[in-house]
Amino acid sequence: MEEMEEELKCPVCGSFYREPIILPCSHNLCQACARNILVQTPEAESPQSRRASGSAASDYDYLDLDKMSLYSEADSGYGSYGGFASAPTTPCQKSPNGVRVFPPAAPLPPPPPSALAPPPPPRSACLTCPQCHRSLGLDERGLRGFPRNRLLEAVIDRYQQGRAAALRCQLCEKAPKEAAVMCEQCDVFYCEPCRLRCHPPRGPLAKHRLVPPAQGRVSRRLSPRKISTCTDHELENHSMYCVQCKSPVCYQCLEEGKHSSHEVKALGAMWKLHKVVRDQISHCTVKLRQTTGLMEYCLEVIKENDPSGFLQISDALIRRVHLTEDQWGKGTLTPRMTTDFDLNLDNAPLLQSIHQLDFVQMKVAWFSFDPSSAHADIIFSNDNLTVTCNSYDDRVVLGKTGFSKGLHYWELSIDRYDNHPDPAFGVARIDVLKDAMLGKDDKAWAMYVDNNRSWFMHNNSHTNRTEGGITKGATVGVLLDLTRRTLTFSINEDQQGPVAFENLEGLFFPAVSLNRNVQVTLHTGLPVPEFYASRSAMQ
Repeated sequence: MEEMEEELKCPVCGSFYREPIILPCSHNLCQACARNILVQTPEAESPQSRRASGSAASDYDYLDLDKMSLYSEADSGYGSYGGFASAPTTPCQKSPNGVRVFPPAAPLPPPPPSALAPPPPPRSACLTCPQCHRSLGLDERGLRGFPRNRLLEAVIDRYQQGRAAALRCQLCEKAPKEAAVMCEQCDVFYCEPCRLRCHPPRGPLAKHRLVPPAQGRVSRRLSPRKISTCTDHELENHSMYCVQCKSPVCYQCLEEGKHSSHEVKALGAMWKLHKVVRDQISHCTVKLRQTTGLMEYCLEVIKENDPSGFLQISDALIRRVHLTEDQWGKGTLTPRMTTDFDLNLDNAPLLQSIHQLDFVQMKVAWFSFDPSSAHADIIFSNDNLTVTCNSYDDRVVLGKTGFSKGLHYWELSIDRYDNHPDPAFGVARIDVLKDAMLGKDDKAWAMYVDNNRSWFMHNNSHTNRTEGGITKGATVGVLLDLTRRTLTFSINEDQQGPVAFENLEGLFFPAVSLNRNVQVTLHTGLPVPEFYASRSAMQ
């Protein structure tokens, strides 16, 4: 969750957003920060009036001004400018994360009274987004014209509550107490009693550095990697680089090993020589952290139960995700190594393995039940592989994965079966009824079964009554063959009745309906059962 923190901080003040508003460019600002970077400009020079008059200048013409500042050696961070020739030259300040902030201009002194003085031109307000540098004009509503990002506020509240949770001692045996310190050398959080008992400030432990728990959590996350040691001489650190073998070596390798006659260079010198690779790794790491933060933020937004708030920001989030995807594809991972640094990868064994793959295995799929689309009465456990229900009425739950082609087989073991209910198993569309037995509507194809017999059902039509039912410990198999467009069922590895349904087309999700008298566990990634494999071989 730490990667998401930057998504929750204002680019102007560097703190968590307070009363955030959504700009037309999809970025966010604190309402107070947006007020601080407003710039007054004559009406004739606002972005709207320039577009209306057909002027060649546009919102993005001012991006060049920002680039000049961004790449200047005397300027670090982003520039936030009014972008207009007539904008007042106000001294700027810098936010904690380097964004230039222009405070509101001081009011001009009133002109001397004159009968001939023309009235002052009407003025409008605009601001420049500190992240994308797009100039944005405000209408007569001012900042009230920008929507409030309620979902972002809710995510920040939840994030801060989670972060405020106290770190616990790692040595308490029963109920862990709140940690008082963290030892950087031991990498352990201690409460005060455990510290006095297990980490006394004397002897070898006296030199250990104890830090507050919050600082320890940060240092644990940012701790550097250990120095690599030689694989041939475990007590020696890598200190040289063998040019011929293109690998780091230790001093002992040069004295007695196979590298003794090879050309070697200092490891640090080679590292600096190939700094371009290190820089690209650093760039990709930063980009990955930002992308991970955006992804975690999107997941937190999806959790919010606020439809109007979600619809308010969904388009902006989609644009940001697409923009991030484009940035990854347009050069983030493009190699920028010099020809002096030759990375050789022998991919012949990998290609040979790929060509020898048995692609029949690609029909195997692993999935679990989907809590997000299930009826509210469904109860999940065992990593969403086991389900039951708290209602006496039938409730529907779907699998997380939908299938539109290929051969797929999964099983459901009956963990509990009381009072002879009739659960139903099969496939369904995503919009199937969730509060009725599977197969009652035209969105599901199912077999429902009791302790003596079974029936197939679709659109409330019951067909093919077949003897043989289920008990606790039984296994129901579902075989969806979208190559032949058929659905077949089995009980305890024997086919139950004829082929249940034919001419199936479209996207189908594994589905089950049950009540509180039944509990089932899903098993996926299974091979095709023998009864079907032998029949397919004969055909």
